[in-house]
Amino acid sequence: MKYALASLSLLVACSQKEVVNVPQECTDLCRELVSECRYEAYPTLDSCLQGCVYRIEEENLDMAEQAECVLDAGCDTFEIIECENEISAR
Repeated sequence: MKYALASLSLLVACSQKEVVNVPQECTDLCRELVSECRYEAYPTLDSCLQGCVYRIEEENLDMAEQAECVLDAGCDTFEIIECENEISAR
């Protein structure tokens, strides 16, 4: 039982690691999506930042361009989705 609890604690700790060295474009993008638009895909700022950093590191996407597009979208969900589609298609 103690082993199971210790394993669960480790799993939770690893899944909630803090995002460090976040590029400014991720900060701008996530503040808009989470704080201004309250975009449901990202319930917390940290979840958005993790996703953004992942997309930069693993998918080599231009998140500065996406951040600019999202800011211009003015919280219009359809325009935000179109921003995502445009950047991902490249």
